[in-house]
Amino acid sequence: MRLSEDFLRDLHDNNDIISVAQGYVELKRSGSSYMCRCPFHSEKSPSCSFSPDKQLFHCFGCGAGGDVITFIRLIENLEYMDAVRFLAQRAGMPMPEDKDDGTARKRQRMYEMNREAGKYFHKLLFSEEGTAGLNYLRNRGLSDHTIRKFGLGYALDDYHNLHFYLKNLGFSDFEMADGSLLATNNNKMYDKFRNRVMFPIFDTRGNIAAFGGRTLSEDKNSPKYLNSAETMIFSKSNMLFALNNAKNSKADYFILCEGYMDVISLHQAGFDSAVASLGTSLTAQQSNMISRLGKKEVILSYDSDEAGQKAASRAINLLSEAGVRARILRMDGAKDPDEFIKKFGADAFTMLIEKSAGAIDYQMDKLAQGLDLNSDDGKAAYLKKAVAFLAEINSDLDRAVYISRTSKNTDIPSETIKTAVEEARKRNRRYAHRREQAQIMRPTADRINPEAHKLPKEERAERGIICFLYHNPDALERITAKLTGDFVTSFNKKVYEFLTNMLKNGAAPDISLFNEEFAPTEMGRITQIVGDTTFANDKAALMDYIEVLNNYGASSGKNIDEMSDDELLEMAHKLKEKRK
Repeated sequence: MRLSEDFLRDLHDNNDIISVAQGYVELKRSGSSYMCRCPFHSEKSPSCSFSPDKQLFHCFGCGAGGDVITFIRLIENLEYMDAVRFLAQRAGMPMPEDKDDGTARKRQRMYEMNREAGKYFHKLLFSEEGTAGLNYLRNRGLSDHTIRKFGLGYALDDYHNLHFYLKNLGFSDFEMADGSLLATNNNKMYDKFRNRVMFPIFDTRGNIAAFGGRTLSEDKNSPKYLNSAETMIFSKSNMLFALNNAKNSKADYFILCEGYMDVISLHQAGFDSAVASLGTSLTAQQSNMISRLGKKEVILSYDSDEAGQKAASRAINLLSEAGVRARILRMDGAKDPDEFIKKFGADAFTMLIEKSAGAIDYQMDKLAQGLDLNSDDGKAAYLKKAVAFLAEINSDLDRAVYISRTSKNTDIPSETIKTAVEEARKRNRRYAHRREQAQIMRPTADRINPEAHKLPKEERAERGIICFLYHNPDALERITAKLTGDFVTSFNKKVYEFLTNMLKNGAAPDISLFNEEFAPTEMGRITQIVGDTTFANDKAALMDYIEVLNNYGASSGKNIDEMSDDELLEMAHKLKEKRK
């Protein structure tokens, strides 16, 4: 549905971007703006700016930006209309009468398709054809009640079983491929999940957003676990497996595991706050989501192998940045929670939780492994590692506690260690600032406008024209008359055409109106374009930009002898207008 300007204006007036953002991030005043560490990428120095005057935000690190609607789209992982509804509900505003704009219908169809696929997989699991899948789950110790609670299923070892089933229900091949239920090879489509135990992945509203499948094949070339690709309703960096159940747990912590079976086994044993990060390391978005759900502590229950320990170290840092405390489970005699509970039982796991060490204790103990702290060489090696680690602790109180403990472990005065730590912190800040600046300045592939690097002068001219027009909408007729060339990069052309259509329809330039047509990542680029006001009102610069595109169009167009009479007349008219 297309929302009216009046409604969007009221929505913004009732949802101040500073007030909304403060519910997710810690903002600090910086001149006329507010700054914070960007919630959309991992960083140590604040690079995300919020302007109360313009009601916009922009991250100089990752490029995210836009208005309050864009912010909610990104941080809550919502589509445009869902973000609008979210803000309307927050402000107590009624929504205009809903009309399907195509996107909402497409999302709804994908949810319906996944629901039907989930029901089909589940039905097959308890059929004669699904015996192998059911035996696997029962052999892993899962009860039928748990299997049904999590909606587990089975995908037959067939290339078109689900394909034809869903087709008979009215879903097209394109919808199934778009929803990552079909794979494509040599223009042929077939079931993506075959001979696998199926784990539906639910969003927090209880909809099936995606699937994970554990192979029962002995083929070594077949991946052990296969997940849905990202779709318009599934982003693995923004979701946690079993969060739809765990968010209702009375426990004041989440138990973070690596895999589906760990989570399901823990829930069956009574630990209903267990979640998993979908086969990937914990992300900044997931850490921020945990923080927003009000759980201020996470117990990391990762595998005891090297990969699991690296994942734990990464998770500790990300959770700390999100303001969430972390504790570490140490499982002796088992490699993961599923195996531990089978061997020792739920009561033993409860004791494990109670004895779990804080993240800092865990990391400090790791530093001392393999070192003789009674020898000078051992103390020196330990101190070198300890100082580097302590310098990364942001809490002054925690840092003081562990400096004191390090002093006792090494018989070195705490003031000496404190001085070394503070020097290391200063170096870290300098290095972090340089790295972030280098990252910002480093040329990388432009995913928003991939043609930009081939035509830098023309692309810069396009941005200049868009910015001038945005701030001077009365210049629309003059610009269109003078501009005989065309925009040469697809993204900028799309932005320019959207802006000109907006103005022709009588709308005032408003960044919020772009949300309906452009993705959140694209909104950051548009915000950057219209926010660069260096030459936003410079008419001479505008004419230079127009000339750049006109010259490019003239040099890359047809030869005169190839033009039709109508094309020659049009070119003559444009040249005449240009000379005025």
